[in-house]
Amino acid sequence: MLLDALALNLERRPDAPLYRQIYHGLAAEITGGAIKPGQRLPSTRDLAQALGVSRNTIMLAFEQLAAEGYLEGLSGSGTYVSRQPPAEIVEPSPPRINPAIRAAGSLDRSAEFGAGLAAEIGVSLAHAPETLRHMRRPVPFRSNFPALDAFPVQLWAKLAADLYRKLDASTANHLMGEGDPQGYLPLRAAIAEHVFLGRGIDCTAENVIIFAGAQQAVDLACRLLLMPGDKVVCEDPGYDGIYASAIATGGVPVPVPVDVDGLDIDAALARAPDARMTYVSPSKQFPLGMALSLERRHRLVEWAVRSDGWIIEDDYDSEFRYAGRPLPSLYGMDRAGRVIYLGTFSKTLFPALRLGFAIVPATLVEAFVSARTVVGRYSPILEQVLVARFMKEGHFASHVRKMRKLYAQRQDYLLEAVASRLGAYMTARPTDTGMEIVAELAPGMSALALAKAAAREGLEIMPLSLLSRSPEVNVDDHITLGFSPFTARQIDDGVERLRGVLAGLTARE
Repeated sequence: MLLDALALNLERRPDAPLYRQIYHGLAAEITGGAIKPGQRLPSTRDLAQALGVSRNTIMLAFEQLAAEGYLEGLSGSGTYVSRQPPAEIVEPSPPRINPAIRAAGSLDRSAEFGAGLAAEIGVSLAHAPETLRHMRRPVPFRSNFPALDAFPVQLWAKLAADLYRKLDASTANHLMGEGDPQGYLPLRAAIAEHVFLGRGIDCTAENVIIFAGAQQAVDLACRLLLMPGDKVVCEDPGYDGIYASAIATGGVPVPVPVDVDGLDIDAALARAPDARMTYVSPSKQFPLGMALSLERRHRLVEWAVRSDGWIIEDDYDSEFRYAGRPLPSLYGMDRAGRVIYLGTFSKTLFPALRLGFAIVPATLVEAFVSARTVVGRYSPILEQVLVARFMKEGHFASHVRKMRKLYAQRQDYLLEAVASRLGAYMTARPTDTGMEIVAELAPGMSALALAKAAAREGLEIMPLSLLSRSPEVNVDDHITLGFSPFTARQIDDGVERLRGVLAGLTARE
C-alpha cells in the first residue's frame, strides 16, 4: 500500500516546517520514481492521520506540489501524480557576473547620468505638474499607496516601545552595531515563511536579501547581471525603474507590448530573442492590471533556461487579491534558478519603512550580498527587528487580511462613484488584485491634459501614456485611479472635483 511505503521522516524543528518537509519528501519520491506518474495518492485525511499532522499541513504541501506540476486532481476521484511530472531539478550553470561590480566605485556609475538620464528615459516625474512633485500625503487618486488611516499605529508603537525598553548592554551591541548586509535573519526567515504560504515559493532565509525598497534590488540585479549592450525585455506600458537601472548599467531596454494575457511572449522572442533579462509583473501587470497567463509563465521560464537569461519577477502588491486564486509564481515554477523574486513592505505596511526584499537563487546569493555591502551596506536594523516581530506574532497576516477586505470595499465604492457620476467621461473596470483601477476616457479626451488640469485642483491622476515607450502602444486615453488610501468621504470629494475638471475640459473643446 502506498501509504505504508512513503518514506517521509518528519522532524519537528522550527527551521523546517512540517508542510515543507512533506512537500520535499513527496517531490523526491516522485522525481526518484518511487511514486509513479498517474498513481493515486492517499487522501489528505488519511495521510495526515498516518503522519500525525493536521490535514491543513498536508493540503499546503499538496497545493504547492500541484502548482509546480507534480500533482493533478481529477474531479471527484482524488489526487494523482501528474502523467508528466517535472524532471529532476536542472543543475544551474555558474552565473555570469559583471566583473565591474567587484569594484565599489562601479556601483555609483548611475550618478553620472543625472538629469540627462531622466531626459533620455522620460521619467514620469519630469512630466508631472509642479504642484504634485512635492506632495507627500496621498491625495485622490494616488495609486499604489496603503491605507495609513487603517494602520495599527498603537500596536506598532507598543512593539517599538517594548523593543527599546528591553535594550541593554548586550542587546544594544547586537541591535545598534553593524548589521548583516543580507538582512536580519529572523526577518528573512519570516519572509520565507510568508512567500511559501502566500505564493507557493519554496525557499529558506538563505535565499532572502533585504533591501531599501524593491527598486534597489532591481538596480543591483541590473548591475550584477547585465553587461553593456545586453537587452532587457520590459513590459509596455510598464515600470519606469527598470529602464533607469538598465540604461545606467549600459543595458538596452526593449519595450514589448502586453495584451489580455500579459507580456506578449511571441513579440518578445521576435524583438529580443537573445535578451539577457526580462522584467515582468506577472501577478498584476503594472499598470494595466492583467495577470500573466499560466501558458505564458511556462514559456517565459523555459525561454530563460534555454537562453541562460534572467527573469525579475516583481510581485509588488499580490497580497491584495480580491477574486480567485493566484497563479503560481514564476520563482515557484522555476527549477533552474533563473528567477529573482521581488517584494516590498511599502505597500503592505507603510512607505517610510523603505524595506523590500529579493529572493534569489542559491547561485546568486554570494554575489548579491557582496554587492549589497557597498550599496547602502545594510538596511536599518531596528526597523527590520520590528517587522520581523510584527510578522512572527501574526500581526502582519492579520493586517493584510484586514486591508484586503477594506480595499475591496473602497474599490467597490470608487467604481460605483465613477459609474454614477463620471460615466459620461470614462469607463472604469475593476481589478482582481492591487490598489488602483484603470479607467478609459471617452473618445477624444486626453489623459495627459486631464492629469495636468486635475493637478491644478489638487488631484493626482496617472496617465498611462507616461509609462509607455512604443508608438504602437496607444494608452493615451487611459488613467489609473487609486482607491486604497481614501475613505468614502475622500472618494466622494475627489470624484466631485474631478467631475468639475472634466466638465471644464469638455467645455473648452
